[in-house]
Amino acid sequence: MRETEPFKFDETEVEEQEEERPGVVYRFFRGVVAIAVIIGLLYLSGVYQYFFFQRTPRTIEQEETKSAVDAERLSVPLTVFLLTNDGSHGSQRSKEDALRLVENASRVWDQANIDFEVQAVHTLVKSDEELAILFYTPGLFIQNIDELDKGMINVFLVGNLQGLNGVAFGGLQSVAVADYTTVYDFRALAHEIGHALGLLHVPQDNGRLMYQGANGFELSLQEIMRAREGAGRFQL
Repeated sequence: MRETEPFKFDETEVEEQEEERPGVVYRFFRGVVAIAVIIGLLYLSGVYQYFFFQRTPRTIEQEETKSAVDAERLSVPLTVFLLTNDGSHGSQRSKEDALRLVENASRVWDQANIDFEVQAVHTLVKSDEELAILFYTPGLFIQNIDELDKGMINVFLVGNLQGLNGVAFGGLQSVAVADYTTVYDFRALAHEIGHALGLLHVPQDNGRLMYQGANGFELSLQEIMRAREGAGRFQL
């Protein structure tokens, strides 16, 4: 029988492999950091907003929705504030744009037999620094608005909201919607007013109005009934 030589463990090869492993991990980590830096620079430069946040074209309108309930029509009064300036956060909307925005949002809520009625549109010139207060400490900003009507839902229209389409300020009966959104701006407004009427976000379903970040507009019967209860607080 032919004798075989005992297997020899090549310690040199193992050492080389062990030296290579940290190098692979390091390169992977460095690549992840580089990607994060690039994304951050794109965001700060406005390129991120350019690609993902757009103004809703005036030609796009909300399709009509049929009422899902046999109940009286409820009217929710709104006061709209156009917060403008020559900086990066001021709204560029006109009064006509604001009225069209509300009209399209109201069509979403036809399925609940709820209508939005604009009582007044105010144009206020606010600096970017002041608009930052609206985002970070909304109570402080809102309490200094003389035209604010606590008996209505107050809608603030601004240029951008730090990467959000819109926001509802709980307990303040106020919402804000950006000029530049990732969804149709009127659906963003309809969504935020939904919060003002007492609705919460729903689990993943892109077709639903209250699914966060989606472009849907459908309301469940349960949501409709709850929103109608909320709308009852604002009857003129």
